[in-house]
Amino acid sequence: MTKKVTLRWTKEREFIAYDNDEGGAVGVTGPNPPGKSMGASHLLLAALGGCMGTTIIAVMHKRRLNIEFFEIEVTGEHIDKWPMTFTHYHLVYRIKGEGVTNKIMETAIYLAHERYCTVSSSTSGEKSYEYEILPVEAPAPA
Repeated sequence: MTKKVTLRWTKEREFIAYDNDEGGAVGVTGPNPPGKSMGASHLLLAALGGCMGTTIIAVMHKRRLNIEFFEIEVTGEHIDKWPMTFTHYHLVYRIKGEGVTNKIMETAIYLAHERYCTVSSSTSGEKSYEYEILPVEAPAPA
């Protein structure tokens, strides 16, 4: 299976990336100018979190769990010299839903990381995680 995106230069160090398969689009910039699209390295972190997150949500839905809130914070540590390769990724999952347990979260994270998340398997560097299961009766974070 092949995936393809096309990036079209707009001005300076800005591009729009078009998903040739599904028709989506996202802005990509060089180093993050304030108020602009994400830079490429931040998009890599977002892609890792999004890939892991969609798999975890799929596991929750397969178990017929009603998820009220789910947030993923992804931090990447990189070397200081170009090409500034990421050496470590840390993901923090915060989830709220009736019936979510430690075992279910551990299984979902394992399945995402080891079997289903293409971005996780395609990125080098150590990956670590932690998660917090929020009480169902607590309000969702803003």
